[in-house]
Amino acid sequence: MQKGNSDRIRKMRTSVEIVDVPPAGNEGEISKADELSAGSTQLTIDEIRRLFQSRNLVYIGTVSKDGSPHVTPVWAEMIDDLILINTFESSAKNKHVTKDKRIALSVVEQSNPYCMVSIKGTVIDRTSEGADEQLKRLAQRYLGIGKYYYRKPHHKRIIIKIKPEKIMGLSIHPAFYFLGYTP
Repeated sequence: MQKGNSDRIRKMRTSVEIVDVPPAGNEGEISKADELSAGSTQLTIDEIRRLFQSRNLVYIGTVSKDGSPHVTPVWAEMIDDLILINTFESSAKNKHVTKDKRIALSVVEQSNPYCMVSIKGTVIDRTSEGADEQLKRLAQRYLGIGKYYYRKPHHKRIIIKIKPEKIMGLSIHPAFYFLGYTP
C-alpha cells in the first residue's frame, strides 16, 4: 500500500460521538482514547446477556493443533456468568479446547450489526450432562422448533463451558449509521 493511502486510511473517521455532555479533556480537545471509542457506547452485562438470548450466531475461535486459528459459527447461551456451547464430542473445536483451553467469541446482533461483543475466555468444563436438553433448548431458540433434525445418532453431545476473562463490546444506535458514512 502506498504511504499516502495508508495515512488517509489511518485518519479516516468511521463514526461520530453522540453524547449529551462534552468529552473530558482540554477545552474541547478529544484524547486518543476518546477517538477510539467515538460513536460507541459500552455494553452493560444485561446488554451482553441479551445478545445471547436472541438468535444471534456466536463465532468461536479455538487454536488448532498446528497453532492456526479455527473459527466456527455456533449456537450458544449465557447462564449466570458462563457461556455454554453445545457441540459433538468428536468436533474439531472440542479437540482443540482439550489441548488449549483458550477461546475467543464474537457475537453480532442480527438487527444491528454495530451492536457486538468480543470475548476472550477459558474453557473451565466440558460435560455431556444436560447436553441433549440444552440442544433442544437451543434448537427452539434458533430454529423455532424443539428438535435438532441434523443430529447424527452416533454423535455424543457435550457442553463446553466458558468463563469470560476479557469482554469488549460496543453499540451504535442504527438511527445514526448514516453519520459515520465515508465515501
